[in-house]
Amino acid sequence: MPEVDPYGTVQPHTIIRQHLDYNHCQHLLNPELRINAQIAKISKNVVAASIALHNKVSQVFLPTAIKFHYIFNLRDLSNVFQGFLFSTNECLVNPSDLIRLWLHETHRVYGDKLTEDKDIDAFLKMQVDLCKKNFEDIDEGTVFERPNIYCHFAGGIGEPKYMPVASWVQLNRLLTEALSSYNDLIAAMNLVLFEDAMMHICRISRILESPRGSALLVGVGGSGKQSLSRLAAFISSLEVSQIQLKKGYGVSDLKNELSSLYIKTGLKNVGIMFLMTDAQVANEQFLVLINDLLASGEVGDLFPDDDMENIIAGVRNEVKGAGLPDTREICWKFFIDRVRKQLKVVLCFSPVGSTLRVRSRKFPALINCTSINWFHEWPQEALVSVSMRFLEELSVLPITLRDSVSRFMAYVHTSVNTISKAYLQTRGDTIIQPRRVI
Repeated sequence: MPEVDPYGTVQPHTIIRQHLDYNHCQHLLNPELRINAQIAKISKNVVAASIALHNKVSQVFLPTAIKFHYIFNLRDLSNVFQGFLFSTNECLVNPSDLIRLWLHETHRVYGDKLTEDKDIDAFLKMQVDLCKKNFEDIDEGTVFERPNIYCHFAGGIGEPKYMPVASWVQLNRLLTEALSSYNDLIAAMNLVLFEDAMMHICRISRILESPRGSALLVGVGGSGKQSLSRLAAFISSLEVSQIQLKKGYGVSDLKNELSSLYIKTGLKNVGIMFLMTDAQVANEQFLVLINDLLASGEVGDLFPDDDMENIIAGVRNEVKGAGLPDTREICWKFFIDRVRKQLKVVLCFSPVGSTLRVRSRKFPALINCTSINWFHEWPQEALVSVSMRFLEELSVLPITLRDSVSRFMAYVHTSVNTISKAYLQTRGDTIIQPRRVI
């Protein structure tokens, strides 16, 4: 049973009783922070639509040997409503705004996992059908308008506020500004901000801004997973940490790396994104540590006893300041909770072969405790944009030919991809990576 506080009140029981009596909880700091009555009216419809969509997705998109990560549970449903908690009254002015937010959040949680275009099309149809079924008299032109993107930097870089982006042009302007700042302050990064790349930055940023948010980015080499993650981390004001493999790098070296990250995030309260690629998994035992980090935040034998005592002593004053008993167990839990809040893990893995499937079976937290973002083939527009960027630096090529040459390069890449798929049917296997275009 919950403990009785010094005033004789059982706080959990009180808040449950308040919810039963009034169907809401008052904001303690701002009693005027009330939701729009029209929006509150359709809140039950949102819940019904979310449950129906979750059940439908679970029934239609079943796990297979290739789509092994098609596992949907109540954690996904919880993540949908976690996304709603990012929003404010500025974001939700009328019922259409809430419906568009629902479409966005459900797509981020369920749609971003899907690997094939036909699955994505089927998912989008589910969303449309459930919208029409659960929400009356919707303005389809407004609700289904594209793009439907919400991000934490829609109001400007450095001004975190979860708002919709009006257009691709606005998003491009915001990200170009962020990229320029990154190049000035961190290191030069030559990114082409086509629509798919901008969309992935928004997705990664959303994960990094989520409580205990960690990401599994799945895509072939050269699809931009690392570069886009670095820019998203910069936008979220996170430092980036990545292991540097060297001869003899082993489990003990990774433990030392993680222990230093724990100190920075848990004691110094610094936000860090830990970036790891499958090429850096030199030893499968590395993933034992990553699995524990994702699942509970507790990595076995990470600190010797003396260091643990120093950590506990280092957070004791903050624990007291938070009004908590400064026992050894509570101080350690306070430290681990802060680590889980401040340390964001981003794994960049390739779907080629069976490696990822085998790893996900051995280390279930890679799938269960991360948000999956699947990188699909670059679209034609992306290939043309990248080709054009590099051709602009080629002074010997006449300006009049740049457009046609860039389109030809994109055509060659897509044609080879098509032939590769036909080749696969004859039991030959080849992977054409986007970096070939570059």
